[in-house]
Amino acid sequence: MDSNLLQPFLLPQRLERLKEVLENRILSVTLVLENLHKDYNISAILRTCESFGIQNVHVVPQPGEGKVFKTVTQGCHKWLTIHRHDNVSACLKELKEKGFRILAGAFSKSAVTLEKTDFSGRVALVFSNELEGANPEVLEQVDGFFVISMSGFSQSLNVSVAAGIVIHHVLRYKIETGEELERIPPGEAGRILEEWVKKSVRKSDEVLRELRSRK
Repeated sequence: MDSNLLQPFLLPQRLERLKEVLENRILSVTLVLENLHKDYNISAILRTCESFGIQNVHVVPQPGEGKVFKTVTQGCHKWLTIHRHDNVSACLKELKEKGFRILAGAFSKSAVTLEKTDFSGRVALVFSNELEGANPEVLEQVDGFFVISMSGFSQSLNVSVAAGIVIHHVLRYKIETGEELERIPPGEAGRILEEWVKKSVRKSDEVLRELRSRK
C-alpha cells in the first residue's frame, strides 16, 4: 500500500493522531446538503461535521455545478468523504438502500421538535436551500421532519448554525439512550487512512514516484 511507503515520512505522533481520529469516526449519522445557495454555509457545515466525527456527507449541488460544488473539494473537506449526487432522488434512494432513515429539517405540518424526534439507528439529516427550503422531492421522499424550537422574534436560523445544533443534539441523543455509535469498518478505514497519509505528506505523489523508481 502507498501509505506504508509514506508512513516513515510522518512523525509517529502525527500517524497516531490520524489513527485516533479515524477510530472515532461515526458511520451511523450522515448529512445531505441539498442545493445550498451559499458556499460559506457548505464550508461551515463540513467543518462542523469533521469536528464532530461525521465522515460521510452527501452533496446535491445547485443546477449547473456552480461555485458551491467546486468549493467542497477544498480545505478541511480533505478529511471527509464527500458523495456527490446529480439529484436528490438518487441520493435518498442510495441512503435508504444502506439502511438510513431520512429526516429533513423543514417546516411541515408533520414536523416535530428535536426533543420529540427519534434519532436511533442510521439517520441521514437533510438540510436544504437557504432561500427556497426543501424541494418537492425531499418533502415527498423523506421519512420525517424535524424543527428546532425557538422562542424569540426570529423564527429561523442560518443553515450552518442549525446543522451544528442538530448534529450535537443527535449525537447526544444516541449517547444518552445508550446506543453504540457505529464506526467505520476495518476495510473502509484502511482506505481512508491511506488517503489521509497521502494528504499529510508534502508532495506525496512525487515522493511515491521516487520511492518506486528505486525498486
